[in-house]
Amino acid sequence: MISVAYIVNSFCYGGLERCVARLGAGLDRGRFRPVVICLTESGGAEAWIGRDDVPVFELRKRPGNDWRMVRRLAEVLKRERVDVAHSHNWVTLVETTLARRWAGTPAHVHAQRGMFHHGQDAARWKQAARRMATRWACSRADAVVAVAGSVRDDLIGTWGVAADSIQVIPNGVEVPGHDASGEAARRLRASQGIPADAIVVGSVGRLVPVKDFPTLIRAAAQMEQGGGCVHVVIVGDGPEMPLLREVVAELRVGDRVHLVGEQSNVGDWLKAMDIYVNCSLSEGMSQSVLEAMAMGRPLVVTDVGENGTLVGGEIGGAESGDEDGCGVIVAAGRPDELARGIGRMLPSPARMGHGQRATARHGSRYGLETMLSAYEDLYERLMPANQPQRPKKETVTSFPSATQPEPLAR
Repeated sequence: MISVAYIVNSFCYGGLERCVARLGAGLDRGRFRPVVICLTESGGAEAWIGRDDVPVFELRKRPGNDWRMVRRLAEVLKRERVDVAHSHNWVTLVETTLARRWAGTPAHVHAQRGMFHHGQDAARWKQAARRMATRWACSRADAVVAVAGSVRDDLIGTWGVAADSIQVIPNGVEVPGHDASGEAARRLRASQGIPADAIVVGSVGRLVPVKDFPTLIRAAAQMEQGGGCVHVVIVGDGPEMPLLREVVAELRVGDRVHLVGEQSNVGDWLKAMDIYVNCSLSEGMSQSVLEAMAMGRPLVVTDVGENGTLVGGEIGGAESGDEDGCGVIVAAGRPDELARGIGRMLPSPARMGHGQRATARHGSRYGLETMLSAYEDLYERLMPANQPQRPKKETVTSFPSATQPEPLAR
């Protein structure tokens, strides 16, 4: 039995956390035992796992460099007899590199799930220090995983990570749970005062600057000026909610733009949408786009990260170039281009054709089982064939000043 610890900064609602939850829930229990370790605290995403056999630990990291937290992480890795420490993104990379050495954890997998957009406006010496730390830590990991080719290129070109140490494992998602009859989706639309004959353009994500939802609202204002009954629904919560409300009020589109907050029934909200938009300024491989594809939603996405590969299109406002493409790609940060891209999807034949191709593209390339199988194979390859069986019980050496975190009660 291989024990895998998924190490995250926090376990709140977001794409990274949803992927970790899928891995924790989906690993073959005959071969793997998953745990989740939050460097700070959990934010409720443990409910996404949907199982009681995945313990979640909170280490309560203080702001800044908290080396006592690294000792606590090492102690949990040792106490839980973890075989593979699986870190995610920069915020867990160095801490996991140090802790797994102290704990004697056999293997370290580091997954980079998005671009390193954070900290790029820092002083040059800080950027240089981060590049050195990234190269150093990745060189000591047993495997480095990028969720997309664009993320791999960023690791190599911007951060100097050795190309031969990186493998690409695309995100995979299941079809989100939803009411197949569509009745729940109709009720959700009605709850927002959306007419039955309206076309709903929607998006799901954390309300943070990189998602650039103000551009979608401004595009909605332009579409309203062009006539037609188009409504915009944004599902999610975050620090930019007050700003988005201000933009809605400023543009006087409150009757057409609906900020519905965090929702647990994402599948039914996707079912309620006719067109799905990703307007991000930076992405790795968007899980919300994959979920929209699984639900058969036609796509309008910005030309960042892996969006073009997912949609199968050409950059510059063109429709998808692949014969199985499923959407339109536009420039990021341009409300006018986004409005035009959405406009190209408004006719019913366009929506239907792209939606059908989205379903097929998801099924053939981005299914959950494909991702699970790739990670399971990776974990097993990292285990030495002659690794001795660990004893049932072992004495845990406590690190100085370390506490003994207990899993959250669920």
